[in-house]
Order: sequence, then C-alpha cells, then structure tokens
Amino acid sequence: MGLRAFARRLFSRLDGSLRARLIIPSAILATLTIAGMVAAAVEVHTIAMERAHRERIQLFSTVAAEAIGNQMMEGGARDLGLLFEDLRDHRPELRSMSVLDPEGVVASTSATELVGERPWPPETLGAEPVMIQLGTTTAIVRPMMNEPRCAECHGLTSQVNGYVDLRFDNGEIAQAQGQLTTILIATALPALLVLLGVLWRLIGREAVKPIQGLVTSMRRAEAGDVTVTADNGRPDEFGAAARGFDDMLAALRASQATLERLHEERMIKADRFAMIGQMATGLAHEIKNPLAGLSGALEVLAEEMEDSPHRTEMIHEMQHQVTRLESIMGGLLNFARPPRAHLRSTDVNGCLEKVLFLASQQRRYLKVKLARELGTLPSVRADAGQLEQVFLNVCLNAYQAMGEAGGTLTVRSLVRADRVVVEIADTGPGIPPEVRASIFTPFFTTRSNGTGLGLATSVRLLAQHGGLMEFDCPQGGGTVFTISLPVEVPAPRASPGLAVG
Repeated sequence: MGLRAFARRLFSRLDGSLRARLIIPSAILATLTIAGMVAAAVEVHTIAMERAHRERIQLFSTVAAEAIGNQMMEGGARDLGLLFEDLRDHRPELRSMSVLDPEGVVASTSATELVGERPWPPETLGAEPVMIQLGTTTAIVRPMMNEPRCAECHGLTSQVNGYVDLRFDNGEIAQAQGQLTTILIATALPALLVLLGVLWRLIGREAVKPIQGLVTSMRRAEAGDVTVTADNGRPDEFGAAARGFDDMLAALRASQATLERLHEERMIKADRFAMIGQMATGLAHEIKNPLAGLSGALEVLAEEMEDSPHRTEMIHEMQHQVTRLESIMGGLLNFARPPRAHLRSTDVNGCLEKVLFLASQQRRYLKVKLARELGTLPSVRADAGQLEQVFLNVCLNAYQAMGEAGGTLTVRSLVRADRVVVEIADTGPGIPPEVRASIFTPFFTTRSNGTGLGLATSVRLLAQHGGLMEFDCPQGGGTVFTISLPVEVPAPRASPGLAVG
C-alpha cells in the first residue's frame, strides 16, 4: 500500500513537470528506436554470417567428400581416422564426420557411438547434397559418386557409393551475435544519455524558462502590477504569446484609464447634480415667493399706467423678465429633480404628430418646411408626456438654428436593431466643432436667451426610458439628432388554468 501511494505521488509529480512530460515519452521513443536499430543490425549481420558459414561449409564438405572418397579407394575405411583429425584441425567448428554406406548406415565415424546407426531416413538421402539444421548444429549429407564405368564393371545399379555426413557447430555465429549486440548497446546507451541531457537542457531553455517568465508576469499582473512586460524579443511562439500578453495588458491599461476618467467624470457630474439640487431647492424657496409678489405688483402697475405707453412698455418688459426667471427656475427644478416616468405602452409616431403640430405654430419660422417620414413602428414602454417634451425641445432647437431665413426640418422614424429610432434633421449652419463636446453639459448654451438645460434635461429623461440621444453634423451642413428607444417586449401570456369539476 505504501509503495502504491509512493508510485501515485511520483507519477503525479512527473505529470506536473513539463520536462518530465516531454522527456519521458522522448526517452521511451528513443530507446525503442535504438533497440529496433540494434535488433535490425544484429539480424542483418547474423544473416550475412549464416550465409557465409553455409558457403564455407558447403565448400569444405565438397573438399572433404573428395578426400574421403580418395582415401577409401586407396586404403579403405579403416584409414579414415587420421583424415578426420586432419580435417578437424582445419575446421575447429567441425563436430563429427561420418561415412554412410549406400543404405544410409554409418560405416565409419569420428563418433564411435554412431557406428551401425541409421541417422537419416531413406527419403532424405539422394544424389544431391542435403543441408539440415539441427538446433545449433548444421549437418551436410553429400553423396560419394562412382564413376559410370566402375559401376558397369561391378554391376552396380546406382552410382552412389555412400554418403559423407559432416556436422558443424554454429556456436561461433551465436557468440558473434552476442558480441555485436553488446557493442551496439554499449555504444548506443551513452549516446542516449547524451541525447536526453541535451533534450533536458533545450527544453529548460526553450520552453520551461519562457513559460516561467510568462507565468511570473501573469502573477504580477494578477497582483495589480499592470505595467509589467513579458516580451523578451523571442521570435518563436512563446515570444508571440508574450507579445499578445503585453498587448492585452496595454489594452487593459487603456481600459482602466478610460474607466477612471469616466468614473471621475461621473463623480464630477454627481457632485454637480447634488450641488444643483441644493441650489435649486434653496432658490425655489428664496425666489419663488418674491417673484410671485413682484409679478402681482407689476400687474397692478400695468393697470394703473395704461395711459402712459412708454411706462407700460417698460412694465411689460419687466413682466417678461419675471416670466423668464420663473421658466429658468422651473427648468432648474426639473433638471435637479426630474419627475418620475410613468411607463406604459406608447405610440412614438403619435407623440411626434403632436409635437410637430405644436412646433409648426411658431409664427416666426413660417419659412421652415416640415418633412415627415414616419414609418410603421412597434410600441415602446415610455411616459408619453416626457417623450413629447424631449421631441419638442429638439424640434424647437432645430427651428431656432435655421432662424427666420427658413430651411427644412425632416423628422424620420424607423426600426433599427430592435430599437425605435427617431431622427430630427435640420438644414441650419450646424454645431461648431469647438462646442460639440459640451452641448449636453448643464447650463451650456450658445444663445443669449437660453438656459442650457434643455438638452441636458432631455438626456436625463431618456435615461429613465433606456433611451439614448446622439447627434451628427454632416459635411454639407445641418445637424441630425438621433433618439433611440428599446422596443416594448410583450408580456408572456398566462396559461389558462384547468377547471376542476
């Protein structure tokens, strides 16, 4: 159990090491490759040695058979012992030599225990030499042929006078095979160790070290240091990954700077709105009542001075300025505390028709032509009164931008990407580039009689509806305000209940 736990921990550690995961399969593959090469080399060498061995023993058997035949013709089989000893001196691997009669029975041999034996079945013997493999021994049985005239003289029916049985030991081949295997393994093992050492070094330099550097940079970035860089100039895939990581950090730094700037702007706006709310509340209490009293007093003075046109005109101008102050106070209060929107299903085209009717009653802008391009729209969830206030504010700004000289006011409604879009375009001079960034800022205005709260209030009202307001100034002149609102999502129908009787 302890050994199993140790093996499990060992394999777990090896699996967590990049070097081990690369080197172990490489070592196994290299070992198998070298083993295959050694086996193939030994096999090729063995085949060559066996072929040469067969050729040698075949040649030797031919010479030996002739010598034995001559000896038998001169001195008979009893003198073959000395010849056997001479032949063995020339071929030490020669294990035994035997002479068989034409019937295949051993007549004379260097192994006396074989005399009178029949070592081979009759069908094995013939007029051609036969090579037989017996384990580690190779046997060659070669016939000794009579001259044709001798066979005729003695009345023999076969030219075979007997057989020579030579048996050779193959131990030399096995010994050479083992020596070659030992030499090849002794040569390949150091080469394998050197290869694994070089591979260990290369993996550490080319893979492990770059990955460790990238991981270190990632951990520093995770800890909050977004100024860290991982690129060390490598041209390979690790360098590309490091450069990608640096690009990601650069984008993150840019996003962080943008978020910080937006947060700062929102904080400034929040402080400004809080200040405006406090100012509006204070001004409402401090100015509202005096303005009401001043307006009443001016009405009384106007009645008493009806006989003096010059003074009446002055009083009317004073009343106009009081009314303007009341309008500014109302706009300030609406911006600081916009009324809560009462959202319900609303027809945007219906709101536009009402606004365009009111806007067309401006007698000062009779030369302004009105173009309607109202498409078929789905309903939106909105406060119709607040939407009309937004549309009217933008349309009146467009009338004032074109002025009494006239122009064309184009109002277009359409659906774009699940949003209802209203475009209000005029042919006026457009918004100067230097003030475009400030037109939605509270109290910013380019008109002497403006309050600078109309567009800012409209943006705040649209925000309660999930809407947006944008503008564009084409190169040919004019301004296009785009107001978009989300399409109303129908409420899911309740499934009818089952009546229970």
